[in-house]
Amino acid sequence: MQSSWRSWMLGMAWMGASLSLYGQGTGQPPAQIPSPGQQSVGPHRTMEALGELRALTTQLNLTPEQREKVRPVVTEEGEQLRVIRLDEHLTPEQRQQKSLEVRQAYQPKIAAFLTPEQQEKFKKMQEAYQVKRPEGAKDSGTAPAQK
Repeated sequence: MQSSWRSWMLGMAWMGASLSLYGQGTGQPPAQIPSPGQQSVGPHRTMEALGELRALTTQLNLTPEQREKVRPVVTEEGEQLRVIRLDEHLTPEQRQQKSLEVRQAYQPKIAAFLTPEQQEKFKKMQEAYQVKRPEGAKDSGTAPAQK
């Protein structure tokens, strides 16, 4: 009888010590979910940037070296555009204006890696994008659904 009592007490002590250690955790604060502006490369930015990079590669006939140099610029641009789209405090007009400003700010950064012929074609691509883009269309370059 005495050995079962000891076993029970030993089991309870072990359980208490285990719970005590478990409750202490790692000593680090719990992880927080980052806000859109704090997120690192994620699937949204990567897919958007890859699409734009693919289009630039095809239309401008980028070399592999140019492609690798343009990739971080396009990725950064895509992240800034994504943050603008996710900002609930902006009106659609403000969102459109900020997106246009970001695109205009990144055009020279991309053009810096292009040959003079590619720069001319890139400039024409940007002008065509602005002409084709109807009022009220999202920054993605797609026209709104027609009724």
